[in-house]
Amino acid sequence: MITRHIISITLLIAFTATGCQQNKPSEAVAIKPAAQTKHIRKSNNIVNGILLESLKAGSYTYAQIKTDNGSVWAAGPVTSLKKGDQVSFNGRMLMQNFHSKSLNRDFDSIYFVDRFSVNGKNSLSTNESATLNPFKNSPSPTAALKSFSKAENGQTIAYVLQNKDKLGNKTLQIRGQVSKFTPEIMGKNWIHIRDSSSQQDITLTTRGTAAVNDIILVEGQLTLHKDFGYGYIYAVIIEDAKISTE
Repeated sequence: MITRHIISITLLIAFTATGCQQNKPSEAVAIKPAAQTKHIRKSNNIVNGILLESLKAGSYTYAQIKTDNGSVWAAGPVTSLKKGDQVSFNGRMLMQNFHSKSLNRDFDSIYFVDRFSVNGKNSLSTNESATLNPFKNSPSPTAALKSFSKAENGQTIAYVLQNKDKLGNKTLQIRGQVSKFTPEIMGKNWIHIRDSSSQQDITLTTRGTAAVNDIILVEGQLTLHKDFGYGYIYAVIIEDAKISTE
């Protein structure tokens, strides 16, 4: 949304898609540590309250919740909510000055969460929740890896991971299968790709879009030890990549 150790892009989680508006900020945000906001119980970062309103937008549910210290907004995976529900969530990740393209609406502050707990019950399983978090590696894939070749004059994921120190800050080309797509976090889309060379995936940020299981050609600069705060650190990540679906 989202303890120093990636943004658990709930960086992450996951959050929202389609539409554009001129003269509006991109989904750029400032992140405020949970310990500095009055809505949270500092001992466990949990925000509790009564649902006032919920909105469905793309692959997210936006919820306005009345807490003991006033109302707050949170965005998380699509969840069935009704007015009056008791809702709680982990308030570790608070974003400020957020513009939702799909709602065409600005939020002074909003929590991004990987799940809502509704009337004492979690809305997602651990594995499901992990797929919504752009900063976590993909869970074990349910779809088979398709057959495709390495990019011409490009690299495999295994080669990049094994030679990351000498490839840092260089522009790479990798062909891979999309294992996770998380839109519009901090003004970028987050994609995880995999190939047959490694059990690990690799993460990239981009303005482009893709669907899970698409085969895409990625071109971008490899960044090492990228720290997004809250202890979310990527040993390797490809930033501002250009992608094409094949």
